[in-house]
Amino acid sequence: MSFAKKKNAMKKINKLEKPKNDKTKKISYWANKADKLLQEIGREMYQDDGCLVCSGEYSCLHHYILKSHSTLLRYDWKNLIPICAKCHNNHHQYKNSTIHAQIDVIKGIDWVKEILALKNKELGINTGYVYYREMYNKLLLLKPYKCKNQ
Repeated sequence: MSFAKKKNAMKKINKLEKPKNDKTKKISYWANKADKLLQEIGREMYQDDGCLVCSGEYSCLHHYILKSHSTLLRYDWKNLIPICAKCHNNHHQYKNSTIHAQIDVIKGIDWVKEILALKNKELGINTGYVYYREMYNKLLLLKPYKCKNQ
């Protein structure tokens, strides 16, 4: 085999070992997987409880502090509110601020203070793909169990 062919063969092997666009090293890959798993666990946990705001049929976990505003609270159960599709859409699509006001009343002022303190605590945490992969793995540990009322 000629030197040029060996060199080309080595390039192909190196590409196989180190893919340029390895999706498992992207934050969005692990964040999306963890987010989907979180909602799945939420369905198992709250399917019989209904919406915290109106007692309607449970639809999803609402992030009281937006995911984009706090990585630390993204997977914190204190920040996740079981909510129906109607209330969720009213809050996000129609910017209905009364939804959060109702949650504040239901959860209480101590909870609001705690959640805001946690939001402000976030500085300095590493939120690379490894963080999201670890969060996904932690959520996987919850998956087999119905962790109701925890």
